[in-house]
Amino acid sequence: MTLRGGWYPWEPYQYLKKEGERRELTGLDVQLQREALEGEIGLELELSQVSWSQHQQDLESGRRDVAAGAFRTASRERYAYISKPYRFEEIALYHRKHEARSEAVLQGKGTLSERLLNSTTRLGLVKGYYYGPEIEALIDNPRMANRIHWVNDHETNLVNLQRGEVDLVPVDRLVGATVVWQRRWGDQLAAPYEPIYRGSIHALFSKASTDPQLVARFDQAIEAMKADGRYSRIVQNYLFPILLSLTVGQDWFFALEVIGTVAFALSGVLLAHREDFSIFGAFVLALLPAVGGGLMRDLIINRDVPGVLRTPISLLLVIALVLVAYALIKLLPKLGRLPARMNLQPLVEFLDAIALAAYTVVGVIVAVEARCEPLVLWGPLLSALTGAGGSVLRDVVRGDTQHPTLRRSLYAEIALGWGLVLSIFIDRYAQASSYDPLPLLVAVLVTLVGALATRLLVMAKGLAAPRFR
Repeated sequence: MTLRGGWYPWEPYQYLKKEGERRELTGLDVQLQREALEGEIGLELELSQVSWSQHQQDLESGRRDVAAGAFRTASRERYAYISKPYRFEEIALYHRKHEARSEAVLQGKGTLSERLLNSTTRLGLVKGYYYGPEIEALIDNPRMANRIHWVNDHETNLVNLQRGEVDLVPVDRLVGATVVWQRRWGDQLAAPYEPIYRGSIHALFSKASTDPQLVARFDQAIEAMKADGRYSRIVQNYLFPILLSLTVGQDWFFALEVIGTVAFALSGVLLAHREDFSIFGAFVLALLPAVGGGLMRDLIINRDVPGVLRTPISLLLVIALVLVAYALIKLLPKLGRLPARMNLQPLVEFLDAIALAAYTVVGVIVAVEARCEPLVLWGPLLSALTGAGGSVLRDVVRGDTQHPTLRRSLYAEIALGWGLVLSIFIDRYAQASSYDPLPLLVAVLVTLVGALATRLLVMAKGLAAPRFR
């Protein structure tokens, strides 16, 4: 038996994954449907692209049998059997940053419906989508007739928002975050932490072409997937890269990464000066600890685009630091050989500890994005490689036979330990039914502070790594 379903662009739930000329339909809801209906029940699932509003009409007429990713509403209960909830969804109100008109609506008094009615704000909505009772109350209000712009998908709505064609766009928080992340609009679009609506998500089965027994079998399949861990693996693969991007895509974490890059590069510059390297040699010694670990990590996991190639910031920082250091050494002879009272080593070590903490988190995030399984194995390994791999490369280039990172220093072990802590949390959190970015933010902060404090303690106490003898 073949079940006819549908999809429309709605990443990370339903979307076409593009790899060169290849196109693959995937996403959280797509994979859950396939695993439950095809893997567990043994049916064939046929998915074709269709707008959400047309999908609902096809369910009512019986032209399509199933739709995933739906809120439960009274109108849908008239034409569809509804499964038990299999996840939750939050509707957030995206707006352009620092725009007075939108912020007045978001921060004003009264209900959201009242604030929207009493403003001139233009609203972007998707046909057939349910946004909660407050937005639904506005749809048929004559005062909003000329201020609601209808489209067929959420990405178009957010593009219109970025262009200034609408002022507010309600959308699933993770869908909005995905578009903002992919298009690098984090400095332009935002949404308040508090959602305007939160509800359970279900699968809809057409009453015209299916029966309640199929719905019961679907519910049993989802429970079986939760019991054996398949459900949490699918959630971890599709949702957690976006959830983590909401955490580390903020300015404060970017600042930590910049500090880390500068710290690692500065350590290489000081070594180059002390050991009489050329300016190119200084650049190599600065670059390797800054990006070498990340590059090795990306090559090992066969990442589509290595992190160092995604943005030139790290490379530009290293180039700038080397040139500035060279100019200071040449133009200010007094700084050519730093006196003892101007020893930079304590500052470099402190910044290096910050770098290790930030790169510990980055390693786990890359493991999640690359779907490295099991995460509790690959997360810590990639954390250690990101944080310490570049230093090992630098010492190899220098010909340092002592290899302090591998022999004496309690360094990579810190990234391993705290990377394991964060990986375990993510692995356990993926088994929940509701996914709030706040617990992940707390977990990231705990990892950052823990790794930083551990490294500072190691330096203060002079602790060495356990010896293999």
